[in-house]
Amino acid sequence: MKKLFVLLFGLLLIIYACTKDGDDTINIGPDIITIDSLKINNNVLVIGIDGLRSDVMQEEFSPFMYNLSQSKNVYFNDTHIVEEYTWSGPNWSSILTGVHFDKHNVTDNSFDNDNYSTYPPFFHYIERADSSINTVSLVNWTPINQHTLLNYTDFVPLESMNDLEIFENVENILLNKNPMDGDVIFLQFDELDGAGHSYGFSASSEEYTNTLTVIDTYVENLFNIIEGKRSEGEDWLYIIVSDHGGEGTSHSDTQHPDVNQTIFFTQHPSLQLQANCCYVSSQVDIAPTVLGFLGISSSNFNFNKDGFSIIVE
Repeated sequence: MKKLFVLLFGLLLIIYACTKDGDDTINIGPDIITIDSLKINNNVLVIGIDGLRSDVMQEEFSPFMYNLSQSKNVYFNDTHIVEEYTWSGPNWSSILTGVHFDKHNVTDNSFDNDNYSTYPPFFHYIERADSSINTVSLVNWTPINQHTLLNYTDFVPLESMNDLEIFENVENILLNKNPMDGDVIFLQFDELDGAGHSYGFSASSEEYTNTLTVIDTYVENLFNIIEGKRSEGEDWLYIIVSDHGGEGTSHSDTQHPDVNQTIFFTQHPSLQLQANCCYVSSQVDIAPTVLGFLGISSSNFNFNKDGFSIIVE
């Protein structure tokens, strides 16, 4: 009997061992998290650009993003599908959780009756897999941090910041590790959406295109920093995504093609990615792409998710 007890106790220790001690599986209640030790130290930068209408992403207005979309080692979709509710709240929620609005239950910008407890953002699974991974969210539109990411992310400021401050803060984290060395970073630029609402989501709106040009320089500078880190041996996935497009000064017409389609990039120097010609991405693909790159598999997430990773295994 004593030998049986010792054997059972040893099996329990193995089952519930933490991955930081070298094991690959963690049982947390009903959720089983499996970790690929070869990927868990990878890094991710997700750049969110609010209100980017895909046909305005032209070489004249956003030369870096336009040229990146033409380069190899990039999955790019300029018909990226947004949620049926084209508000920012539902779309950022779907981007971050990997499930559609009928699950996370965010259907407007009030975030009333959200169901993040059942369908949490991908940061939840990262923290559960390895709490030493430093997760960061810096946003101009503060409801994202206040409602969606507050309880799931290590560094999640709630004060309002403009796009330049967002860029400078992320730059400081990446280059100077201040206030922390960010491993998985989400940021959101919002001023393009503001320009669209004030002056029009259109290539004919000078205010809109000028704002896009400024954001394009931020995106390029961050890409160059990531390239520098790659040259030093760090493995980074680089993602750009928008929540919706726009038409006129609004994005409420869910049937308008300039509203319900936008852009999505995934860039990595050596991974095989889905073919641009043949796969049409949607908002729910971002979360599984991030978790897949980090080698984190959750039984709960896999059962609930609506999207697929852009990375071809």
